[in-house]
Amino acid sequence: MPGTNEFDVDPEEWRKQFWSDEASAKADATPKGNGADSSGWGEPYMGVLRLRRRPPPPLPLEVFGETWKQWLLDAAVAAACPVDYVVAPLLSSVSTLIGNARWAQAWPGWSEPPHLWLVAVGDSGTGKSPGADCLMRDVLPTIERRMVGDYPDRLREWQAAVEFDKIAKKRWQDDLRTAQENKKPLPPMPMPVAPSIAPEKPRLRQHDVTIEQVGAILATASPKGVVIVRDEIAGWLMGMDAYNPAGRAFWLEAYGGRPYRVERRKHGGEPIEIERLAVSVYGGTQPERLSELSTGPDDGLFSRVLWLWPNSVPFRRGAAPPGAAWAIEALDRLRELDLGPGNPPSPILMPLADDARRLMDEFGAEMESRLDQSGGLLRSAYGKARGAALRLSLVLEWLWCCGKADMPLPPGSISKEAFTAAATLVSEYFMPMAERVFGDAGATDVERNAATLARWIIKERPRDVHVRELLREVRLPGLRSAEQIKAAAKVLVDADWLREPAKTVFGQPRSRVAYPVNPQIWGR
Repeated sequence: MPGTNEFDVDPEEWRKQFWSDEASAKADATPKGNGADSSGWGEPYMGVLRLRRRPPPPLPLEVFGETWKQWLLDAAVAAACPVDYVVAPLLSSVSTLIGNARWAQAWPGWSEPPHLWLVAVGDSGTGKSPGADCLMRDVLPTIERRMVGDYPDRLREWQAAVEFDKIAKKRWQDDLRTAQENKKPLPPMPMPVAPSIAPEKPRLRQHDVTIEQVGAILATASPKGVVIVRDEIAGWLMGMDAYNPAGRAFWLEAYGGRPYRVERRKHGGEPIEIERLAVSVYGGTQPERLSELSTGPDDGLFSRVLWLWPNSVPFRRGAAPPGAAWAIEALDRLRELDLGPGNPPSPILMPLADDARRLMDEFGAEMESRLDQSGGLLRSAYGKARGAALRLSLVLEWLWCCGKADMPLPPGSISKEAFTAAATLVSEYFMPMAERVFGDAGATDVERNAATLARWIIKERPRDVHVRELLREVRLPGLRSAEQIKAAAKVLVDADWLREPAKTVFGQPRSRVAYPVNPQIWGR
């Protein structure tokens, strides 16, 4: 809750509990005979499995209201995945459906669009895709089909106008030649009737993330915004500048909802004018990609992301599917929200209620205090926490509203209850989750490879770790050379998981490099 410290984590305690330079140094300084059993093995340090990763915080499901809470739980059971993997696509979908029709206003001078960026983190097979299917596959396509409206008529009108322009240009060219031959005044070039940009089919989801394509959709088809959906978000995040040097700057702007002009490069023509450049993002990635994503200067890109990385759950056969029909009707009420009057139309601002503003003051002070105690990417995340809470409060207000069968009059402001729920979600869940993600991202390659090797040891239970076998038969990620395997094994030797390989056998040089495994691991 805003204004309290009950969700703070003592940095020193956290550093001692999880794998860090301090813990590593402490392990190195501990005599190997400490806690040794009768065979001379020391007690294995299990922290190598966690890297610098804190455990996931519990998701406060009560913030979604009883109706949506039950729907989320049913969807998670049906998909056999953590409920976090259903929450992520739901929040991104709701933020897109509200879109530029409503913006959250903390007070005059500070307003935010509702669009959210959410990334689900987890190993392959932990349920990220099944968790998203209940919305991205079973709900949003139906709502998109309802968005089509008069698009076919507008497309035909544009095509007819293009043909008219062709005929008019041909007639003008004929008149121009005649005037030149007869030495008469040249006729003026006719003004084109067809707009320079073809009308786009309205949509919610977008997989093509080229700047020009997204710009055209926002300018002509979906002024409320779209959600960028990528199963593997790392490719998008790391390749933003691949085809356009301004790509990363464009996407940084796409979080704020400000005016933007896209210069058309491929086909020429007039620039694409976007009144409010705001998109939502939903995607997934694996833990191994986090270190790649966080390299380079901190330009604020990753602080805009709300991360969800739960522990995996045991696989269970899903029960009945969640109520897709109910979710479609509930969320379709948000599709019907229109932008406010004006030319061009503008968002309708929803201010925080007076008592919610007081909570924002307390929450902002708490996030600023935590920011002062943080560093690196986590510091940037705390810097964006107030804006994230403001956006989430608007999203939750409308989520509660659309989930009621007799949807009452639309809310005109953001209630104290909605902001309290949003602040709780940010403070209890998303900020601790950012610590988990950025702590893991800060691990070195050697630490990461040691954790990979340790997980393989636990799964396969070998008596010895053979370098040649790992190279030729197992081929673990990150352990593709003898040097990488030996460096990872050295970490596990220091942690009393392994022993250095024997150099001789019965007085003869040993040809195979094999690290004996500490049998105490199986009892842990």
